[in-house]
Amino acid sequence: MSPGKPKNTWSLITRMRLGLLLLFIPVLLLGSIYYLHMERTLRHEQQQNLIARNTQYFHTLIEPYLATLKRQFTLIYQQVNYQDFSGPEIRNGERYLQQWQAYHKVMELDYVYVGTEHRKMLIHPSWQADEKFDPRTRPWYLLAASHPNQMVWTDPYYDYTLGTLTMALARVIEDPDGKRVGVLSLDTQLTPLASWLNGRHEQSHHLGNGYQILLNHDGLVLAHPDRERVFKPLATTDWLARMNDDQGFFLDDASGMMVSYYRIPEQRWILLSVEPTASMQQVIDSVSVNVQLMIALACILYLLLALLWARYFRRMLGEITLLIRASRSGGIAYHGSRMLELAKVYEEMDAASQDFAQIRQQANQDKLTGLYNRRFFDECLQKQLNSGAPFGLVMFDLDDFKRVNDTHGHQAGDVVLKRVSKLGMNLFDQWGWFCRYGGEELVLVFRLETTMSEIASLLEAFRLAVEKLEWREPDLTVTISGGVAFSHSGLSAKELVELADSGVYQAKREGKNRICFPQCRVSDLMDAEPPPHLDQTRRHAH
Repeated sequence: MSPGKPKNTWSLITRMRLGLLLLFIPVLLLGSIYYLHMERTLRHEQQQNLIARNTQYFHTLIEPYLATLKRQFTLIYQQVNYQDFSGPEIRNGERYLQQWQAYHKVMELDYVYVGTEHRKMLIHPSWQADEKFDPRTRPWYLLAASHPNQMVWTDPYYDYTLGTLTMALARVIEDPDGKRVGVLSLDTQLTPLASWLNGRHEQSHHLGNGYQILLNHDGLVLAHPDRERVFKPLATTDWLARMNDDQGFFLDDASGMMVSYYRIPEQRWILLSVEPTASMQQVIDSVSVNVQLMIALACILYLLLALLWARYFRRMLGEITLLIRASRSGGIAYHGSRMLELAKVYEEMDAASQDFAQIRQQANQDKLTGLYNRRFFDECLQKQLNSGAPFGLVMFDLDDFKRVNDTHGHQAGDVVLKRVSKLGMNLFDQWGWFCRYGGEELVLVFRLETTMSEIASLLEAFRLAVEKLEWREPDLTVTISGGVAFSHSGLSAKELVELADSGVYQAKREGKNRICFPQCRVSDLMDAEPPPHLDQTRRHAH
């Protein structure tokens, strides 16, 4: 029986081409769906980015600023003796004014003052009240009196003499029986906070003219890049009605703005990050063009690959046949091509690892001084506390550094910071971690692996070395003040920093250019007798 004539069927090449064409249809569909979905995704990402940046501004700028202001206020408050203000006349006024003068320079405050129940007023900078003035009727006094044992922020109110709007942080002064004798208050206009918030545009990811605003709960502007708008109602009053949650986002079509808000519950403030919607549309348009080009390029590449695949398919079948024959005759020759490819991958991974290490080093290093930065210090301090091993903390502050900048310029100030930092880096390299805390403040975290006398000698050597530095400017002299604190069980990182910081203020009060040990009972922390100067400091503290 003769074989029948073979049926006409599609060849393997034809079927392959048809399969490639069918596979190309999902590519077109997915590209179209991605293009349609892209705009909504980008809008959502822009919203989330704005919310994240707004939250970051609160945690990195506003929260530390308020914490510092409260810490400084607490230091001032703890130095107030209620007996000095309980009588018809204020006692030890000159001593308080001298202390407040130092805080006034460091903290950029408008006024530091105490009003008493006897209508007396002690204030720095100096200000003379008229006969009608009664501090007990002022907003800061009334608010503090209604919240005893609390630090309170006033809403903006009009200054008695100048008639300008200001804000105050206040707390009641009480005797041991809980009777009110007066109120301590600080006046501020949050000017540094406005500068920090709106001085970071070039460092941020804004593509438009974005800015930040700080409001109180009634919509009164507390901080704004335009100083003319401070302490005035928010221009777009309907925004307040749209801020119903603790944080969120909304679009204002009338003004063409994207607004992210974050409520600060303790002060009842609201932080806004505002950015034009035009910037988001610009991103969408730019990405849309890129997506279209990518889809078109993908289609072209797919077609080219399909043609190449069809062209070389028969050759691939031949290569498979040769591989089968080679396997039958004794194995497939291996030339290590994959190993070479993997070697290339390893090279790329090694390069990427080096890049990551460099980025990590840059993230932990202060660009100006080369010291460890504040981020590294916070991590290092917490790590030392978690380890449980005893260690010490020294807070340094360059004396009269503002005068150096004002007199000799900021370039000279930068040179001073660099040389002092390099000196400390060389001296403390084997003892611990020398970091830049911020501005002209430096901090040393050191291990307690030696005697107290050696520690004191090391710090004194650093102080003397700074004092003896020679400068190009003939009338420039640089000194440094410091405060030393030691860890012990139950002491948090914040408390340890505050303890060292109090030593700095003690050094400033005692004439600057010295290292103070404000901590009591240091000998209980170390298995060695403290040096004489530490005993003297302890007796002074008692």
